[in-house]
Amino acid sequence: MSEERQSRFSWESNLERGFKEFHEANPHVYAKLRDFAVQARHSGRKHLGIAAVFERLRWWASFEVSGDEFKLNNNWRAFYSRMLMDREPTLSGFFETRKSVSDK
Repeated sequence: MSEERQSRFSWESNLERGFKEFHEANPHVYAKLRDFAVQARHSGRKHLGIAAVFERLRWWASFEVSGDEFKLNNNWRAFYSRMLMDREPTLSGFFETRKSVSDK
């Protein structure tokens, strides 16, 4: 692939756009992730990986999604962890994060 062609492709903007579209089409996913994360926080946990909440939602909740081939796409984990910590005061600093395109 040439540098010129490569420079026209932006993985970050595609990933961000994909998350935004998924989130807007499936607000119930955020709500369930929030419920499970808050429940974990209230159980006494100081920190948790977003993967644990994702897996709980995958296995223990009945729900449908639209706009993605996966029920819960792992690409959305970083976005959801940051969104949850930003929007839910009780979850501030709860998830362990690494540098990500979702930091914007």
